[in-house]
Amino acid sequence: MNRRNFILLLFLSAVANFSLAQVTVVADPAIDLLVEKHIKANSEGKGFPGFRVQIFSDSGNGARERANEKRSSFVSKYPDVPAYLDFNNPNFIVRVGDFRTKLEARKFLNSINVEFPYAFVRKDMIQPPPIE
Repeated sequence: MNRRNFILLLFLSAVANFSLAQVTVVADPAIDLLVEKHIKANSEGKGFPGFRVQIFSDSGNGARERANEKRSSFVSKYPDVPAYLDFNNPNFIVRVGDFRTKLEARKFLNSINVEFPYAFVRKDMIQPPPIE
């Protein structure tokens, strides 16, 4: 047996013995709790930082109905742009779009400014774009 084959045989036997080894991990149980919290927080799907255009905000009697009307009106004119109705006590808020940059949001704002003159751009957590 030449030296090269001998080294290969030693290597293979070491790998075979290594695969039979067992590893025991001793860790604080609080680590498992933190990992579970992390997984839960990430699975809630809150999105990532971006921008939306706020087209409506109101409170008081009938605010929910007015917000739904404004959202429906927007969706009928711009069916390809997502519209979100949120409640931030005491206001019902309608925000539209999922823009990664402020520039994208401002361009869209300029295109709807006639129909929604009091709209403005604001930071928000947005949904990721669809995978194509």
